[in-house]
Amino acid sequence: MPTNIYRIVHRDNLSLILSDGKIYAPNYGKSSKYISIGESELIRERANLQILIKPGGTIKDYVAFYFGVRSPMLYCIKNGYDVTRLPQNEIIYLISSMEKLTEIKKINIFTDGHAFAGFTMFFNNVKDLNQIDWNAVNLVRWNNTESDPDRKRRKQAECFVHKEIPIESINGIVVYNQECFDYISRVVEKHKTKLPIRIEPSWYY
Repeated sequence: MPTNIYRIVHRDNLSLILSDGKIYAPNYGKSSKYISIGESELIRERANLQILIKPGGTIKDYVAFYFGVRSPMLYCIKNGYDVTRLPQNEIIYLISSMEKLTEIKKINIFTDGHAFAGFTMFFNNVKDLNQIDWNAVNLVRWNNTESDPDRKRRKQAECFVHKEIPIESINGIVVYNQECFDYISRVVEKHKTKLPIRIEPSWYY
């Protein structure tokens, strides 16, 4: 089984990504037309979060993916908590895998939890993937509890791909419903790209 990684983006960004043939890290050529769906304060803080292992830089030098679906960030987007509220049919998943990154020799780092938590660990060797709490990553209900006050952080383990990732490394797209499927199908057809698309409402809230 591949170790999948998942990036959520606004569906209107797909045309820009396909035109570029790449997904760029924020510090490397992202279009001014790109629609950001993240928390604005968190995005600003990412510019200053230094990566202390190779290849270094800051988080904004990397394309961010989650290791699991139904992220807390998606929940915030659905409900408008600290971010612009958006309907879920406007959010799509772009799927790659750690194996694909190895195949194309893309430099990446990954974490065992949310990158901004003070005790989150960073790694750059796939042998350390066992440091991720995969049970937490795959939780449907991930809120902290009295018995496990750290599981929300562990749910948000991330993979960061240095500088850019080519569209050829994207294995597929997942959408919320038929309306979004039809929309994304038209975008993919327009760009003459053969990317599998499927509907997975269970990946949403």
